Amino acid sequence: MKFFISTITIAVINLILVEYTSGHGMMLSPPGRSSRWRFDSSAPINYNDNENFCGGFGVQYGPNGGKCGLCGDDYAQPTPRDNELGGKYGGNGVIVQTFEDTYTAVIGFKITANHMGHLSYNLCDLDEFKEESEECFAKYTLKFADGSDKFYVGNTIGLIDTTVVLPSGLSCNHCVLRATYTAGNNWGVCDNGVGAMGCGNQEMFKSCADIRIVAPNSKKMSASETVYEAIPDV
Repeated sequence: MKFFISTITIAVINLILVEYTSGHGMMLSPPGRSSRWRFDSSAPINYNDNENFCGGFGVQYGPNGGKCGLCGDDYAQPTPRDNELGGKYGGNGVIVQTFEDTYTAVIGFKITANHMGHLSYNLCDLDEFKEESEECFAKYTLKFADGSDKFYVGNTIGLIDTTVVLPSGLSCNHCVLRATYTAGNNWGVCDNGVGAMGCGNQEMFKSCADIRIVAPNSKKMSASETVYEAIPDV
């Protein structure tokens, strides 16, 4: 009985520590939907734009069974969720940046509380899929300059600029760029059955930004766009 109680106590303490020491971060270049207000006074304000963490570790891996909203909201929110198209911050999908005549894109993600882990980026082509979905984001997992699809952040706190390779030949009037910051400071069981730091369930943050891509040598397209120049202090 003592062992049983101790096991429960340890599990509860671990969950509390995960929530208390959670990392935080958001995509600022191009600005994610929750962060657009930092560049555009007409956008809805979200002072907690660095907390799009799937409802929190306990919620994501508890009642939601590991699921997360498409753009970092609590999966249990009614759709459209706050950061999805039609939602409080997603709205009608204001285009915040155009990547034109380039094969690569520089993306800026700011980590305000570091807990190791890695960044990854996916692209959803709404011209093709018509609506956001995990299937849409899964079609394009963007690669970094070294050919990998993960960028390990180490102990960095602050803005991290990374260069990703855009899908060859892709042009879209409306694409959604999704950043995912997966923390790596929780102990868990790895795929090989061995326990280690960074394995198992980890806290996740997601940011979605509405962009346009004009591939090199393609026909120019027209779309409504708001240009954001400097990244503000956060």
